[in-house]
Amino acid sequence: MPSFHMAAFVGGIILLASQVPGLIDSTQPAPASFSVEKPPAESVVVPANAPLDVAKADDFEVVLQETGFDLNDIRRGSDLVPAVYLASLPEDLGSLDQVKRKKQLFFSAVLPLVLRANEKVARERVKLIRFRDRALDGAQLRPVEREWLLELADSYGVDAEGAEIGPGLFAKLLLKVDEIPVSLALAQAAVESGWGASRFARNGNALFGQRAWTEKAGIAPKERASGEKHVVRKYDSLLGSVASYIHNLNSHPSYRDLRLRRASLRATGRALDGNVLAGGLLSYAEIGQEYVDMLRLVIAKNRLGDFEGAILERPLVTVSG
Repeated sequence: MPSFHMAAFVGGIILLASQVPGLIDSTQPAPASFSVEKPPAESVVVPANAPLDVAKADDFEVVLQETGFDLNDIRRGSDLVPAVYLASLPEDLGSLDQVKRKKQLFFSAVLPLVLRANEKVARERVKLIRFRDRALDGAQLRPVEREWLLELADSYGVDAEGAEIGPGLFAKLLLKVDEIPVSLALAQAAVESGWGASRFARNGNALFGQRAWTEKAGIAPKERASGEKHVVRKYDSLLGSVASYIHNLNSHPSYRDLRLRRASLRATGRALDGNVLAGGLLSYAEIGQEYVDMLRLVIAKNRLGDFEGAILERPLVTVSG
């Protein structure tokens, strides 16, 4: 019977976390499952991307130190981004007085989540392009491939029922199924969450201020006018918030201009640019151009463009038996 055990990197994170009170989410499997020296005798499904629950900023800094997470090295391109996924922001992050420390911790918490969510979209895009190229060569998609394609179209709001599986459908999907620039995602998370200080970020893992219209789906804003029904959508984890944000920009009609700007960059072989795509977010906030200018200022002042080429370190998983 096969057994699974993690390589030293992930094992180190979990073993470290098990020694610091409050670092492990009690809903996750016991840390013993991650032992490198003594893999479990029975087959165990190891959650390679299990989220970490850190209570305080000090705890998070211990994790960053032990995993070699260094934003300066990542900016220089000399380090991969350790796959450290926080379930929630440290509860005292927003109240930290040291601005530089707060920013370092905030970007260290959000960057791996953005890369992971983008990777999922990138894999879908690669698969989509492969199917498109086969279709253009005259090949028929297999039923399971056609089913995947139609489900993808439905999830992105593209009406494909009864449509021909041809260039038109693939073009519509490729406009939507694509990554969001890391710099833009980091800037919006900082602005929308107040660097992690907002009530929505602390109590609902909501980094981007996305709205919902049923009370149980989120947290009601205190400044909500009489008669208004919206809430700020809450999430079980930070990753849920990031994934939802990326899907929202990729599917909502209000952000078509962002998608067209991105497609133009792709067509000319240019890299994704958060500064350019920010111009397609006039509808994200009521203040319109002022909001776009704010995002561009955050990107520039914090040199967030340095992270556009960041690569997520993959946790190593070995299979034996």
